[in-house]
Amino acid sequence: MLTMKKISILDDNMKECIALDFLPEQTGFVADNSISLAEAYDANKAYAETGKGDIAVPFAAYENGKMVGFAMYGYFPPGDEGDEDTYCTKEHHYYFWRLLVDKNHQRKGIGREMVFQVMEEIKSKPWGEATYCYVSYEPTNIGSKTTFASYGYEEDGRVIDGEVVARYKLQ
Repeated sequence: MLTMKKISILDDNMKECIALDFLPEQTGFVADNSISLAEAYDANKAYAETGKGDIAVPFAAYENGKMVGFAMYGYFPPGDEGDEDTYCTKEHHYYFWRLLVDKNHQRKGIGREMVFQVMEEIKSKPWGEATYCYVSYEPTNIGSKTTFASYGYEEDGRVIDGEVVARYKLQ
């Protein structure tokens, strides 16, 4: 059974999280977990200090007590009009920021289950209202495209920083 646990850069299991790895052919599809955790720490520290900005929520995925994956979502304020790096310029939105299943645990349905569990939290809108949750991925990353499409994400026609943008309408 897969369980998801919220984590922080300050947790004792960070070495285990950072050691999660991907297959060589997935290079360029996923950021290192150390970078993701640092981004989460920076975003959450700034939010705690100002009450404004981005929020990041990182998770570790465990199967039978062993860490097998990492996921992270964010909650973002509206961007500046015309900002091409902003996924939704008119409203707050959620963004499925990271998804990594360790190379030794892929092709077992873990990624799909991770998306399901994280999306259950996002659908509860824990940080505030939003109409959409976005995700982006390299056009050649068929695994991510298939996984998110199976949950109900639909590509919206945009490509930002070379990545295809897909969205899921939150109810």
